[in-house]
Amino acid sequence: MRELEEIRERIDIVELISRYIVLKPSGKGYKGRCPFHPDDTPSLYVSPEKGLWHCFGCGAGGDAIGFLMRIERIGFREALERLAAELGIELKRSGEREELFKVNAAAEAFFREALRSPAGGRAQEYLLSRGIGGDAWDRYGIGYAPESGSALIEAISRLGLPLLEKLGLVVKGERGYRDRFVDRVIFPIRDELGRTVAFAGRTLSGAEPKYLNSPNTPLFQKGTLLYGMDIAKEAIRASGRAVLVEGYTDVIALQQAGIPEAVCSMGTALTESQARRIARYARKVVLAYDADAAGEASALRGIGILLEAGLEVRVAPLPAGQDPDSLVRERGVAAIRAIIAEAIPFQDFIFELLPRRFDLGKLKGKEEALGLLRSLWENLRSPLLRREIARKAALLLEVPEEEVWKALGGKISWKVSEEEEEGFGPEELVLKFMLEGKLGAEKISQLSPEDFSPAYRRIASLWLERAGRGEVPEPASISPELPPEDQAVISRLVLNEISFADEDKALEEAWRKFFVLPKLERRMRELKEEIGRCEELGDRDRVEKLMGEYMDLCRSRAKVLRGGI
Repeated sequence: MRELEEIRERIDIVELISRYIVLKPSGKGYKGRCPFHPDDTPSLYVSPEKGLWHCFGCGAGGDAIGFLMRIERIGFREALERLAAELGIELKRSGEREELFKVNAAAEAFFREALRSPAGGRAQEYLLSRGIGGDAWDRYGIGYAPESGSALIEAISRLGLPLLEKLGLVVKGERGYRDRFVDRVIFPIRDELGRTVAFAGRTLSGAEPKYLNSPNTPLFQKGTLLYGMDIAKEAIRASGRAVLVEGYTDVIALQQAGIPEAVCSMGTALTESQARRIARYARKVVLAYDADAAGEASALRGIGILLEAGLEVRVAPLPAGQDPDSLVRERGVAAIRAIIAEAIPFQDFIFELLPRRFDLGKLKGKEEALGLLRSLWENLRSPLLRREIARKAALLLEVPEEEVWKALGGKISWKVSEEEEEGFGPEELVLKFMLEGKLGAEKISQLSPEDFSPAYRRIASLWLERAGRGEVPEPASISPELPPEDQAVISRLVLNEISFADEDKALEEAWRKFFVLPKLERRMRELKEEIGRCEELGDRDRVEKLMGEYMDLCRSRAKVLRGGI
């Protein structure tokens, strides 16, 4: 997008951020109090040279556009439009989107009126039985789709049936158009600016599916938004925490119970896009899923995705047979507040779950437990957290800790260096050196995006792709093409000045731990498997040759552990 590149080139990041906070010179950049968390001492650093900002208190960071989006709580398009207007740059506009928003608004108004009509009696009874009264109907825009199958068409077809079809409000069949939502309680789905982009309908007649959502449309893509975020985002930003539940009524029940940070993924499995959206506002997430097997499975899937987005994850185990909505209705507001407040770290939840899920007295059960841990392992950013989980797994499974590390595909438990204590492990240091252009052509030629964990893979992939085209990638040039959580990672790594006693030595040590040793250990595992197959076939010559290579690798590994390559 040519206009975007022009905005990036012309915007003065220091002048922009100075509109909102006081910046004072600090070294090559500027410092100020971060507006995104209570900041007693200046934690936000701005680098005009690199076109980036980063808060070393709350971890937020990115480029000028990202700052404006966050401080004004607006979307990417609106931020671009504001900056373009300031700089005299003309952006291409789409008039159809505005028309589509108007159609959705008209549909919502119709559904809301239908709920309050005599035809909406059963819908009113259902909502009241769930503790959702008239005030909530107004706040969440809740409505009712009548039974006739053509009520919406009759009410708003003047706006154009093709537009209604494009928004998924009507379906075209052999006999013409019919309403998509029939005899259902309607929950409008809103974007973070509060605009209605889609609808979800809960059946009243027992028809399947129980919940019917709008299809993908120009305004709505499944798996990208979170229900309730338009209301919850300010509370999430203020507390630094989101509470993730499974259903629409769970969100409404918790928000009404004084837990305004509640949101849900709208009845589907949590996606990476939704996790990244949470990470725009929060540092922590509490999972409050239903207390059944399906809820546990959803929690396990969600934990890995949330960790990959860089979020701290806790779990609020609900009483058996309960969901947040029923808990509020049956036990009261105080009960759900207490459970959310006492949420436990995700690793404690996992280790409570393992003995219930698997027979840990048998080899198969131990392997299954390690398989579950392995699915989360690569998303763990903290070296210290990996060590904690490896130690707990070793104790629970009654196997040596070194074997746990090997089974999980993790690196060995290195002594924690000063940089690692500060959150800069070998992978982070290699990425930092790479972003700063200090890694060297020889090492870069050996790297691929798959060498990096999912938390950093998008950054590495884009940087290596640019380098492969002969470019000299700059952090400020790749940052705007990445999600906000990746922008924050880049700003943290690039703007964090680490004083190395010997920078070259630190680079080589990080390279050994991140790249050389894992590569050796992968090959050693491959050789062990191949040796086992050859032994079964009785191929002694091949076994002898492979054993020689394996012993050479063992010696190389020992040398690396002593500090050599």
